[in-house]
Amino acid sequence: MRSPNRGYELQHLDGNATDITTRGGQLKTLATTMENTSVQLKAIGDSSVHKSKGTDKLAEMANETHADLADAAVRYRGTGENLATYGEALNTAQMWLRANLSDVEDAENAYQAALTAKADADFAESIASTSAEGSDDEALARAADRAESDADSAETALTNAQTLRNELWEEFEDVFGTWSDAYDDAVDGIENAIESADNNDGFWEFIDNVLDVIAIVLVVLSVIALVIGAPLTGLLAGIIFALAAASFLLTALKFAYGRASLSDLAWSAVGLLPFGIGKILSRGVPALGSVVQGGRGVVTAAIRSSLPRFSLLRPTTWGAPLQSLFAPVRSWLALPKPGLFTNPLTAIRFGGAETAQITTFLNTMRSTPWATSPGVAQFISSTAGSLPGGFVQGANIVSWTGFSVVDLLGLADAQPEIPGLRDVRIG
Repeated sequence: MRSPNRGYELQHLDGNATDITTRGGQLKTLATTMENTSVQLKAIGDSSVHKSKGTDKLAEMANETHADLADAAVRYRGTGENLATYGEALNTAQMWLRANLSDVEDAENAYQAALTAKADADFAESIASTSAEGSDDEALARAADRAESDADSAETALTNAQTLRNELWEEFEDVFGTWSDAYDDAVDGIENAIESADNNDGFWEFIDNVLDVIAIVLVVLSVIALVIGAPLTGLLAGIIFALAAASFLLTALKFAYGRASLSDLAWSAVGLLPFGIGKILSRGVPALGSVVQGGRGVVTAAIRSSLPRFSLLRPTTWGAPLQSLFAPVRSWLALPKPGLFTNPLTAIRFGGAETAQITTFLNTMRSTPWATSPGVAQFISSTAGSLPGGFVQGANIVSWTGFSVVDLLGLADAQPEIPGLRDVRIG
């Protein structure tokens, strides 16, 4: 059954509008992650800090990859936006069809029946009029009148049926036409997104290459994060998390298209676990800046308390006010901020390079002449008590070693398949 004006076939439309809209939103989210990761990779490639630390190859790979990742983001965002728009149009059309398709069919059938009834009534009227013409038979005259009345009723019924039928067909054609235009726009939009990204050749190979590069960068940055402490700790942690999240989302994309198993997706998710575990294990550890500031403060107080009380009668005390004034400078000189680099083994035990810097600072405080001062000793004791103890240090070692092994196995494509998950794929 087709519409009378545009010839659209009356039918239900295939497709799950909710799934299409959801997939479009997921692609837009993935595009945003790719854009952010591209920015982070470009920052790595442009960073003179990293280049000066013997990681030129890392910077080179980051520079080569960030542009491709940015192109992929263009493709995914354009595809996601067009899918989301089409999903909404499909949902609108499907809702109308579910509510009105049977009414359109009934109206068309009623219209066809009214056409037939009108033709039959007109024929009967013609026969009756011909028979009654020139005859004085009252029965024939009454029959002609009834036939004329039936023809008039049939014409009225046909007009009503045609009006309803035309209204419903026009609504259907508007809805169907809007959906058809949205479908064409989505196809054109996705093609334009692919053309704009200019990365359609070997797309999945490109994704695999990106995952390989991200894996290498993650391993290298993880090692760097154990060596370089504050103030770059937060920057490195943010970059590592962004890359781990991008790796998971790209693997999820491969899984969604049947190009990765659930085992692959689970191993990719493992890369995000250290961030949650790290937060739990590092709970209560103070920031390096607050430790340095607090340590210098208590040492300054200890220096001032060790000075003799000023007295005009005692010339040896006349320099006390000046010494008190310069106490912060002496404290700063005695307690320099820990260097940028740390011992990676210490960083592993204590859960991070910044915590290792705190232990270095506390050791410096213990070596000062004021370490036995009650205030300084109390500060050292309380700060040391907030650092990871033996159990947590062991957990840090197991965590870092375990996830490092997983990352290295991933680089070597040697991660074992997880039983029960290795055969789970989307067809």
